[in-house]
Order: sequence, then C-alpha cells, then structure tokens
Amino acid sequence: MFNMSNMSRISSKEKPYLRTGEIAQICHISRATVFNWIKAGKLKASRVPGGKYEIFRPDFMDFMKKANLLTLVKEPFLYQRETRILIVDDQPEVIKTIKIFMEGRKPYFHVEGTTSGFEAGQLIFSFKPDIVILDLIMPGIDGFAVCRKIKSDPMTKDIMVIAVTGFNSPENRKKIENEGASFCMAKPLNFNELLDRIEKLTEEIDS
Repeated sequence: MFNMSNMSRISSKEKPYLRTGEIAQICHISRATVFNWIKAGKLKASRVPGGKYEIFRPDFMDFMKKANLLTLVKEPFLYQRETRILIVDDQPEVIKTIKIFMEGRKPYFHVEGTTSGFEAGQLIFSFKPDIVILDLIMPGIDGFAVCRKIKSDPMTKDIMVIAVTGFNSPENRKKIENEGASFCMAKPLNFNELLDRIEKLTEEIDS
C-alpha cells in the first residue's frame, strides 16, 4: 500500500491557468470566439500536450480589460477556488467518465485518477486532493485500509473521502463510515448525485 507519514500539509491553490472551454463558460461565449482571440494574437495562450491551449489568468484579465469586455466575466465563477478530486478505481473507463462529467460541469474542478494503490499514495502527496473518490473493493488494494491511512495521518486527515462500491451493503457502508468516509455511494454511480455531494463537501472545505 502506501505510507503517508512524511507528507507535507495539504493545501489548495487557485489554478493559475484557464482552458478555452472555461473562458467560454465564464464569458457566455462560444469556444470559436476564444480561438479567434488566440489566433488573432489578442489573447496570449500556450499549447499543452494534446494541442489544447492554456491561458494564464493575469493574461486573460489583462485582455478583458484592454478589450473593455469585463462586463462579460462572471466574477464569482472566475475566482472560484480550484477543487482537486482524486479518483481511485480499478476501471479506467469509470475514471475517464467521471473526469469528463465533473470537469465539464464545473471547470474549476481538477480531476485526476489512478487504478493503482501505490500511485494513489504518490498522488495524495503530489496532487494534494481535497476529495478522494475511493472504490472499496479492487484487486490488490483495500479501500478500507486506504481510507484509514488517509484519516489517521495528521497531514491528510482533512481530505474528504467519498466511498463507492458495487457491494453497497449496510455492513460495508457502516464499516467505511467508521473509517472516516463522509458517505458511501452505490455503483453504478448517479453522477448528478455525486456532483451534488461533492459540492456540499466543498462548502464544508471552504467554511
């Protein structure tokens, strides 16, 4: 499994960049408009692996001010603190689907995933999630033990854990909640319900 005894204190930082889709949502415009700003050299952007663009927040705000477009910006949305979510599940397609859904609905969500218990430990150190979505029963990894390690370490105990399982028995729910999980959800997941629960947890984090 993994050892978290030497991990630094978890802290969340505002994501320093925006993607074109995020800017489109912030300003209520199409992605094509954002691409046109970039291609015309009006909005500074950098290419990332996969061919997508990243725009640093200060560059975005500078462009919006110079173009007299600040009235388009939904400020509470723009300055929403990034929420980091780590998915630990042995099914890559589940990770991919949750990531696409969550980041599509809430662009300030930053979602990463792994099918490996060892990598989960590394990501808790390097990615520093606010919330872990944890499958309870996977080959070679015990979700109950992972949750216990997270919640028993002073450096990681404030991470919120959402347990998910295809074996949603009263015994499993009680056991994982006793290990410190906020709640347990049955598979197949209702993504809208998952999103609603995550939003409630982020309110607790920010309060």
